[in-house]
Amino acid sequence: MVQSTHTDIDRHGDRRERVAIHCEATGFDLEAARPLAFAAIRIRGPRILTGSALLLHPGSDSGLGEAGDRLHAFIGDRPLVGYYLDFSIAMAERLTGRPLMQERVEVSGLYYDRKIRNAVKHAVDLRLDSMIRDLDLPVRPEGAIGTALAVAMAWLRLTQEGR
Repeated sequence: MVQSTHTDIDRHGDRRERVAIHCEATGFDLEAARPLAFAAIRIRGPRILTGSALLLHPGSDSGLGEAGDRLHAFIGDRPLVGYYLDFSIAMAERLTGRPLMQERVEVSGLYYDRKIRNAVKHAVDLRLDSMIRDLDLPVRPEGAIGTALAVAMAWLRLTQEGR
């Protein structure tokens, strides 16, 4: 698995397009879970491109193969940003039938790195709703698209502050 952490490039002007992704599934057991909804939103520099967001309901609004092709085309080779990213990537790889080998950034890891520097007790609440509240993000993570949007906003807040 390709793993990446927050780098100085992120903080100092990297304008690559990234994709915030989130998968809602029937459960968290990778062997048994089936994807219910998959959302992907591009991030370009300091902008979240919600107008071109992708929301798929594999098996209901399209066939699994078609959904996988659309997802793969949307993501391309862009770095991926997510919350519980390993699960979303595993589900995306199952859907697309191809490995996703690009850079990956787990926002809970960025958040943890930020909080542990200032933590007195060394305990950090990494729940998505707690992170959203603490970062004062104007979003509620409802559904796959809401969670992908929250992830994109959290990534921007954690990498763009202090510029």
